[in-house]
Amino acid sequence: MSSLSTYLAVIAVIVATLLWRVRNGPLHPPSPPRRWLIGNLLEMPRTTDTKKLAFWKEQHGALTYLTAFGRSVLVLHTAEVIKELLDKRAKTYSHRPHTVMAGELYGLDKTIVFFDYNDRYRAIRRLTQQVLNPEASKKYQALQLDCIKLMLQRMLEDPDDFKEQSRLAVSRMILTITYGVDIKTADSEYIAEAQLTMDTMTSAAMPGAFVVDLIPILKHLPRWVPFTTFHQIGDFGRDLINRFVTRPFDHVERTLANGQAPPSFVADILTDEEALAKNGRYSENMMQDIKWAAGSLFAGAICFAFVIEITEFHGLQSAGVETSFTTMLIIFLLMALHPHEQKKAQQEIDSITGGGQRTVSLEDRPNMPYMRALLKEVARWHVVVPMSMPPVFWSIEVLAYNLLLEGVPRRTAETDIYNGYTIPADTIVVPNIWALSQTVDDPQKFDPERFLDEDNATQSPYEYIFGFGRRVCPGRYIAENFLFLWTTNLLQFFNVQQPDRPVAGLKMPAETTFTTAMVSAPEAFACKITPRSEVHRETVSSFRVE
Repeated sequence: MSSLSTYLAVIAVIVATLLWRVRNGPLHPPSPPRRWLIGNLLEMPRTTDTKKLAFWKEQHGALTYLTAFGRSVLVLHTAEVIKELLDKRAKTYSHRPHTVMAGELYGLDKTIVFFDYNDRYRAIRRLTQQVLNPEASKKYQALQLDCIKLMLQRMLEDPDDFKEQSRLAVSRMILTITYGVDIKTADSEYIAEAQLTMDTMTSAAMPGAFVVDLIPILKHLPRWVPFTTFHQIGDFGRDLINRFVTRPFDHVERTLANGQAPPSFVADILTDEEALAKNGRYSENMMQDIKWAAGSLFAGAICFAFVIEITEFHGLQSAGVETSFTTMLIIFLLMALHPHEQKKAQQEIDSITGGGQRTVSLEDRPNMPYMRALLKEVARWHVVVPMSMPPVFWSIEVLAYNLLLEGVPRRTAETDIYNGYTIPADTIVVPNIWALSQTVDDPQKFDPERFLDEDNATQSPYEYIFGFGRRVCPGRYIAENFLFLWTTNLLQFFNVQQPDRPVAGLKMPAETTFTTAMVSAPEAFACKITPRSEVHRETVSSFRVE
């Protein structure tokens, strides 16, 4: 047989084998058409394209399966499939994707967010839940109200600066709750360090910036090889993040040692009598895990409060902070656009507080059905993170979101079968949260009354915006409490309206659009914020802020 015949025979065998594998291999979930060599690479989500998400759901049903360069991504479109896979099969679907740049080189694999679902994760999760469960979270009410009252006082002085005042309120609240460190102004050294950390990471962590995330084996290349600057960037970022996480934690340890530590997440864990009685003195590894769990909360909330300005500076189309900062901006926007709903909320607040004789507290929440419904509709009307992206495309705003909210994405620990479809091990699993928010009648309409009947079939957005299964956001109740207190106290003392005239550089509320990155926030807009009366102004002025 000639050499040419031999080569042709070998090629024929290879082609036949590939065709056999395609035809007889495992059946995967429905997928968009794949391109030669690159598969679905161009289909991988880089921005929040809700039209594409809607098209996928219509074409594929509950699941969409994407592949590129040997990696697979599974998008979950319905509440039923999310419950089945992320809740009922949590043991398989609760691991995290491995990331080279963020996880290994930046060192963020030390945070609870990046832990696989293992004994280490479960141990630190139990500790955090002891101080962040629904009942325990209520003890931070006084701290949250203090932050809110300071913001309201500053809003009297400069109502046009509501965005910066909202940012400071969130930052102060999280820093105080996490470490017992109080700040009064945005130029605090802790805030400055947070901004430096985020600015440094953002300049390096543009989507797709590092080929080492796409081809992980490159991490083994020596530093002298050209185009391996990711080593140096990782060293610098890791040192910066270590200082950022360690400094406030060390502050808590010092104040505990001298008996002057105020209540905080870290102090409560380190002095938890039940945990200490069960475990004895915390091991060094556990102390490190506690430090990085606190750092996850701190970084995911405070640092993310700077993402708007950082992403604008770098020309990105993304901004926001999960259920706090971005949601506050959305509430300003919606109240300006919907005065009737704002008035109904104020009437309920007035009936509870006796016409403003006191401020609203968490104890009032069970007796305020309209406010509960309004906040649910805010969360549903615009989901801040409609869908995450595969880790290879993570930018800093998505990374910060995932530091705070343990909802997405996941990784399958082993191959699984669902409805006859094979889902390979190490598949990245991403819930389409936006689709869940669109299952109501007329989803574009802002209608709090759809949630007034809490026994009806309308799914509460709190069931999906805080994550799923064993990865539900540990700070959920802190966020819920803060937004309830902030919204009720804002509307108790202020009216939020459309501006009387256009403001240079800002959009009118009715013209405001949302960014289309993975974290979707309203673009800069103007609104008119005024005290409801002179009595309300005097009451806010008289607040005593600790």
